[in-house]
Amino acid sequence: MTDALLAVASPVFTVAREVVGTLARDCVRLTIDEGVDGLRTLEARFVASGIGAAGPPGPMLHLDGSEFDFGTEIQVAVGGSGAQHEVFDGAVSAIEAVFGDSEPPAVVMLAEDPLMRLRMTRRMRTYTDVTDADVVRQLAQEHGLDADVAAEGPRHDVLQQINQSDLAFLRERARLLQTDLWCRDGTLHLSDRPSRTGARITLLHGGDLLTCRISADLAHQRTEVVVSGYNTRTEDVIDERAGAEAIQAEAQPGRTGPQVLEQAFGASAGMRVREVPETAAQASAWARAEMLRRSRRFVTVHGTTRGTPQLDVGSQVRLELVGPPFDGDGYYVTRVTHTYDNVRGLRTSFQAERATLNEAA
Repeated sequence: MTDALLAVASPVFTVAREVVGTLARDCVRLTIDEGVDGLRTLEARFVASGIGAAGPPGPMLHLDGSEFDFGTEIQVAVGGSGAQHEVFDGAVSAIEAVFGDSEPPAVVMLAEDPLMRLRMTRRMRTYTDVTDADVVRQLAQEHGLDADVAAEGPRHDVLQQINQSDLAFLRERARLLQTDLWCRDGTLHLSDRPSRTGARITLLHGGDLLTCRISADLAHQRTEVVVSGYNTRTEDVIDERAGAEAIQAEAQPGRTGPQVLEQAFGASAGMRVREVPETAAQASAWARAEMLRRSRRFVTVHGTTRGTPQLDVGSQVRLELVGPPFDGDGYYVTRVTHTYDNVRGLRTSFQAERATLNEAA
């Protein structure tokens, strides 16, 4: 049997465990987006006029609260028949009515995943004698979530949350450790990359991979990162360093950014000055994290596929037919945007990064 050249499958919307077919019928545009710092968002646009609802001055569809309302829990799956994958699970946070020039009226639904609760909670708080993992577990419990932490972080004598939302505060902790933050199935996750398990996907240019731009850039590479400070308790100077060895544990075989930089232009050290460490342990963790951040982004990819529902933040991607320096495994997905419209169907845009270039043949 010959496969269809084009198959367009509408998203499936589930509310209160019931599939709502009218939302799939009237959906003309859908965008679902998430990055490594968490908070998956959804924006769906529905035609608001049809049989029995002619629109203003008559009734409009999708505005009477029977299908969704503020706080409604909603799940969305995309993909062709037999290959659907859930790409969103969250709650409705905004509803819009849109009236364009010479266009039918539309209703727009916006929703966020459970991290919305953390985004909307702002605090002034001081934590004492805690690790970053302790903070994640405490905030998860306060918001009725389980916690799964695969990155402990250094111990802090004092840690202050100063006029920040709980989400912004956790994002700051994740940034300082270069860990991923996300929420799935009622569990708040903080994980380093080697501990995060994602789908392994092969994308072939000329096949599912429609477009891509791949860049190997030395602008922000460094051969060493230094974090300095002063320990007021011991009266010792803090001077911690991280070098190219920081990236080796998670890098694919090949030439890393620090190696290529040193070969091309010589050694170049970077200073981290945004935060002032109180202990050597803090400085060491932050120096390593900054070296990871820079080295991981040596090779970056921006791509679009025909629609890959299983592609998620944390997925490991293999690229093929994109050029000898860039072919192969090891691309870590850092942002995914699934889009659907009734013209092109499903598309998936993604950003990914890899720490190495392939060795020259």
